[in-house]
Amino acid sequence: MGKHTKNVNNTRQKILQAAGRVINSKGITALTLAAVAKEAGVSKGGLLYHFASKDELIKGINDFFMQNFISDVEHTADNDVYNAGRWTRAYIKNTFKQLDNEFEINTALLSVAATKPNLVKSTANYLKTVQNHIENDHINPILSTVIRLAVDGIYYNQLFGMNLEKDNWEQIANYLLLLTKEDIK
Repeated sequence: MGKHTKNVNNTRQKILQAAGRVINSKGITALTLAAVAKEAGVSKGGLLYHFASKDELIKGINDFFMQNFISDVEHTADNDVYNAGRWTRAYIKNTFKQLDNEFEINTALLSVAATKPNLVKSTANYLKTVQNHIENDHINPILSTVIRLAVDGIYYNQLFGMNLEKDNWEQIANYLLLLTKEDIK
């Protein structure tokens, strides 16, 4: 990767992270190109070089988040010592990690989805890739899908403020992880 490409990617990431901070601190309605440029420490023209519109910026936030999430799931699956159920376990672990470590960006993305649903359609494509791995995870595909749906339910319950105590959702996560290993001898 050339120096210019690396600098472009760093600036792009810096802008996306700044946009996330603007949404989290001031709400989705405060997301303007000027506010993000100021937060990122770049000129508005510099921001426009990377994102020609607010809609492109919002799509960029979503894609950046999902690419990182999928990369984390793949990394976790690749490092699992057991082949059977590794994608399902990776999905469980990384989704719960999102709730624990990156709750604010998750709520920001929920705001984006609510206000600009057409811009986050790519999320379904990312999740279809994971679902395909989960269905072919060398465990019962119905069980692995039910586990994914349970994890998604907990995730959205937390985002919507129907909070379980952390101890409760950690116990649920551990139980779901255990279910993925029932066929492993």
